[in-house]
Formats: sequence, C-alpha cells, structure tokens
Amino acid sequence: MNRINIWIDCDPGIDDAIALAAAAASQDKLHIRGISTVAGNQTSDKVTANALKLSAFLGLENIPVVRGARQPLVRKMEPAEQVHGENGLGDYLLPETEKKTAAESGVFFMYQTIMALPEEEKITLVPTGPLTNIALLLRTFPEVGGRIEKIVLMGGAYSGGNATPTAEFNVWTDPEAAQIVFSAGLPVVMCGLDVTKKSGLTEAQIRELCASSYPVEKACGEMLRFYFQTEAEGKLAVIHDAVTILYLTDPQIFDGEYVSVMVDCAWDRHRGTTMCRKEEPDPDKPGLVYMLNTVDLSRFQKILLEKIRRCAGR
Repeated sequence: MNRINIWIDCDPGIDDAIALAAAAASQDKLHIRGISTVAGNQTSDKVTANALKLSAFLGLENIPVVRGARQPLVRKMEPAEQVHGENGLGDYLLPETEKKTAAESGVFFMYQTIMALPEEEKITLVPTGPLTNIALLLRTFPEVGGRIEKIVLMGGAYSGGNATPTAEFNVWTDPEAAQIVFSAGLPVVMCGLDVTKKSGLTEAQIRELCASSYPVEKACGEMLRFYFQTEAEGKLAVIHDAVTILYLTDPQIFDGEYVSVMVDCAWDRHRGTTMCRKEEPDPDKPGLVYMLNTVDLSRFQKILLEKIRRCAGR
C-alpha cells in the first residue's frame, strides 16, 4: 500500500501533541515529510521548542522540524495560554532534546521539500494551527499548488465558535490567511468544530493513560488531564487536531458535506467567522470544501487510544 505523503503544520498545543503521537503511530499509512510550526496556541519560540521535543520523544527524530511564521499576516498574536498552559503543553515537562530546526526559513524549506518529491507524487498538507504558513506558501510559490493533493485542516465551524461566539480559534487568529487558503481552489477537508467537539476522550480514558508505565502514554494522559479542565465538551476532552490524522488513516468513521467557505476578515465581533454555504458535489467546481460534521465516537476513541499505545511501544 502506498503511503500518503503529508506535511504537518502545527502550533503545539496539547491537541497538536496528540495529533503528532497519532501520526507517529501511523507511519505504515502516512509518510511524514516534515513538521513546521506557526505561532498560535503559544508563541513561536514555545511551539517550536515543543515540536522539537515532541518529535524526539515520539520517535520522529529523523523528521525535519522548521520554524514558520512568528505572527499572523496582519493581526497581533494572541496565544491561547488559558487553554494550553504557560508552556503550551498543559505545563507538562517533556525531556529536553538536542534536536535543532532544519532550516532558517520554514516556508521555503516546506516548498523545497514538496518540489523535490518524485514528479508523480503529491503531498497532503495537514495544518492544525492558524493557516499563516500555508497562506505564505501558496502566495509566495503559486506553482506549488500543482503538487498538493489536498489540505486537511483543523479550523473553522459551520455554527458556533470557541474564540468568539461565531469564530473558531485557528481561523480567528489569522482570518486573512484562512481566506487565502479557502479561496486557493485546492481540495480542502475542513475538520471544524462541528466534528471536533464530538471527538475526544473521557475522563476515565485519560486517567487510564495517566496510570500507564509507558512514558508516551503517561505524557499524553497528563497533558489531556490539564486539557480536560480547559477544553471539555460535556464529558469529553475534545481533541480537535487529532481528527485530521484519524481522517487520513480511517476516513470511514467520519461523514460530512460539501460547502463553499468565505472568511469574515472584519475587525469587529464577526472576525474569523467561517461563512459556509451548502453545495452539491461538483468535480468541475474548484474550491468546494468537504466539511466533516459527524464521527463515530466509540471508533474514534478506540482508534486514537490504539495509536497512542502503539506510539508508546506497546
């Protein structure tokens, strides 16, 4: 079976950490070509340090990590410390690492990596943070669009937000970047709040992870224990970013519908709202977004826990 080439663009972030663990456990299906960071859940310095530590801790030592944008395109950076803690990982301390970033310019390195793929291969971009790096990539190097299979992103919402009553955090952080990505005419799968708020682990499942003697399992549990206090939806700690990876490896557990998306780039209370209009599937109409809206929760939990255990070496 041919593996899917992916590039993970993230802002670790507790749920980013779980997504990276899931990706690390899925390398039989996913060929991780690189990891870039973007300021979002925490500052650029913190999320880049976290990505380097996580890649080493999760067995991704050989995967290049690069620093991307330090700020949104035009807005002031406002990290989500209240959700992810002072260090971005629920104040959990990962082992230190000697690993360094692979290049000075993250976006240029991403471009070089994509264009160096064999001519018959394409890549799937997996952004789990603000879309600043992806927008910069598409605007700076428009020819890269022909090498992108699709973009599977965590962001947006059909109804309701988490940064404001109408806006999801990643899109709210850099709405201009999100509008560039949604209007690029590329295939996009939107893993927005409509599905991610239904995707998570229970407190009992998190306690079981915390009790593990395996370091990766325990670390995931401890980070999620913090997250349960700050990002719970009913009885679930919702793990937004992991939906992107599980969609790639197990798409059958999700369902969705096609929409067209416009992003409100105003400077008022509507900032970052993703205005979605339902559309009929049309292969001749570029720019339609496949928006996930349902998930088989029991299968999501089973698959995610299996991936965490596999990453831990069990």
